[in-house]
Amino acid sequence: MARFILLIALLGHWQLATAQGAGRWSWSAAGLPVYQYTGQLPARAVDKEGKDAMLPDDPYFLLGNYRMTLFTHASGIYQFLTGERAWARINGGAQPNYGWNDARLRVDGQTTTLTGVHSIAADPGITRKHFGVGFARYHYQLNGAISCTRIISVKPSPKINTGNPAFVVTVILKNTGSKTRKIGYSERMLVNYVLNSTQFTDQQKRPLLYRSTVAVDARRQLALAEVSYAPNTLLAIPGKEARYSYDVSPPAVFMHAQPIAGKQIESVVSANHDTLATSISTTLKRGETRTFHLVTGLADHRNFADVQQQVDALFAGAELNNPTEGLFARQWKARLPDLAAEKDEVLRREMLWNAHMVEASATYSDYYKETFIPQGTVYCYHFGDNISNRDHLQAALPACYTNPELAKSTIRYVIMHSEVDGEIKRGDAGFGYSPPSLYKESDEQLYFFNTLAEYLLITKDYKFLTEKVVYYPAEDGKRDTLLNVVKKYFIYLRDEIGTGQIGLVKMLNSDWSDSFFHEYSPNRYSWSAESQLNSAMVLAIFPKLMDALQKSGTPQAAGLITALESYRSTIEQVFMKDLGDRKFAARAYLNYDVRFGLDKVCIEPQGYVLQMPNLSNARKKEMYAYIKSKLLAPEKTGMRTRETPLWKGKPEGEDGGIWFSLEYPVLLGVATFDKPEAWALLKQFSFDTHARNYPNYWVGQWTAPDDLNSTLSTREGLYAFWEPDLRRAFQGYCSHPHTWPLFCYFKLREK
Repeated sequence: MARFILLIALLGHWQLATAQGAGRWSWSAAGLPVYQYTGQLPARAVDKEGKDAMLPDDPYFLLGNYRMTLFTHASGIYQFLTGERAWARINGGAQPNYGWNDARLRVDGQTTTLTGVHSIAADPGITRKHFGVGFARYHYQLNGAISCTRIISVKPSPKINTGNPAFVVTVILKNTGSKTRKIGYSERMLVNYVLNSTQFTDQQKRPLLYRSTVAVDARRQLALAEVSYAPNTLLAIPGKEARYSYDVSPPAVFMHAQPIAGKQIESVVSANHDTLATSISTTLKRGETRTFHLVTGLADHRNFADVQQQVDALFAGAELNNPTEGLFARQWKARLPDLAAEKDEVLRREMLWNAHMVEASATYSDYYKETFIPQGTVYCYHFGDNISNRDHLQAALPACYTNPELAKSTIRYVIMHSEVDGEIKRGDAGFGYSPPSLYKESDEQLYFFNTLAEYLLITKDYKFLTEKVVYYPAEDGKRDTLLNVVKKYFIYLRDEIGTGQIGLVKMLNSDWSDSFFHEYSPNRYSWSAESQLNSAMVLAIFPKLMDALQKSGTPQAAGLITALESYRSTIEQVFMKDLGDRKFAARAYLNYDVRFGLDKVCIEPQGYVLQMPNLSNARKKEMYAYIKSKLLAPEKTGMRTRETPLWKGKPEGEDGGIWFSLEYPVLLGVATFDKPEAWALLKQFSFDTHARNYPNYWVGQWTAPDDLNSTLSTREGLYAFWEPDLRRAFQGYCSHPHTWPLFCYFKLREK
């Protein structure tokens, strides 16, 4: 028996030791989270049936500010993106969703490649890889004689609509051997401007072809690439300030070697066709160390003198004497919430990590002249689309606490997608271009009301209601007060979206989910389809919105408040009659005969039902206990969308997956009657829980897509997507798994 107990104890220890199979967390000297990646390169894992898990080969971490996005891979490769005019990769590689750059170290004439999944970066005995807030660090130890530390740093944006779209590569070389060494180091980046929207199109068939022309200023140690374009088919090219599906004003790109005092290091910045390069040479005696900095970025202005000023501004406040945790650690810490009082290490770590993601992913739009928090993942980083505005509104929720100006800018950004009748467009692609779509969404206004109400109640910025905002298209300059826009949104909800034959809010051809219409034509059902989700949102959100409007003291809001309450009361009567004494709300009625969610629980409306202030706590507890038994059991990490699937396909995605944008509203509902249980859900939904249950899947440990498969799927814990080769899909950095838990954390801290 003693030996059996010892075996069990050893197995338990082994499970804990391997629970972070891809790596481990630690804390920086500044008290910010750092992840050390120790997993395989290329990354490999199998699902629960022993089949290839199809994770991307080269795990990545997000750096960035409002004017640039940088994904740093475990291999040292990076993807340099811009979303300012259109989503594009500056250094697009041969494969989609990847970049091209390399770094090489030469010791006494022998060259070693430092970057790539087949380089020494794949050898954990040689290379250590750390990723933190505002930096990525790669440490290489060669032959016990030379160490090379390569640190990529990004400076945070000081305020909305600003930022320096450049990053610094700091290289620290040290001779740990016994004899003098001749050292050479080179860093190269391809300038290959590839629109995300066309990256899966054969290069010779893309509508626009981009090319770069490079000039070098040897005195300034600066290379500047001008990116131009040429139509590759019949196109009507507009001016650069006009809305367009493609970018006709691509940015210039530069590389710069920061001057080094003395003659200890020689540096040369050069260009080979479309590739920028910096070469460094030096001699290191025993015990000597050399440090130098390279800058790569997008040029605000296209001449050498202005780029030099941009570089000088980048280094302002940089921690040059202590670069190992990034040159801008103190500046990043100042941009994030102070969570020093949080005693739970997992919560402190993940909320700081999530707050960094909000700041690093937020993107300035040159068309709308606002900064917004993108949905990310396959939408922006894969397809190049800024959709959906409901997602941007959800992403703004935590910023109401952490950065109200960013939340406010995101709200204005969404308003600028609005027609004067109150319709909110789904989103855009390219430069302010809103493409035609079959989607006529029924819930954009509801998500807007929710975010606006939270913003007003959290910040007390009630003057926002009387500010002038701009309708779509932005260049027309049509302005109105925010309060009047809110009135139009409500009228659009009441009269255009309307209610169905039963009296519930209609869903047109999509509410949160468009999957009904993969099986059921919107041409047939959009006129009659009613949504319990939309209706429950009205009952959960309108009381908050009315409270905010009343507290604003704005006289012009009186009539709107009365109309909101009348509408809410009408919907409540119909909804409660439909709910009856059941322990969960139905999902949707496409018509009298086609009804979903009556005999099996669907998560979509449940979170908002539990948030309804007019539903008793006793009823909420009863409903939650039943819903939990059907959707959370036997799940390890989250709450799935379905008790069992509604449709005939795989039990994945919207028909059986775990969606962050749906499970966190349930948490908020639980918080209205049982805060300890809500805190427990916050921990269960965490990256930490995912890592403990799926230690060999890197996706889900520090970021995630919009959903992951539940236990219903043979690919449990993995991503479901329609790409034939999932490895090519951008599987991380959706906003929802970062922004929703951060918002819920602050909401739970409220008394």
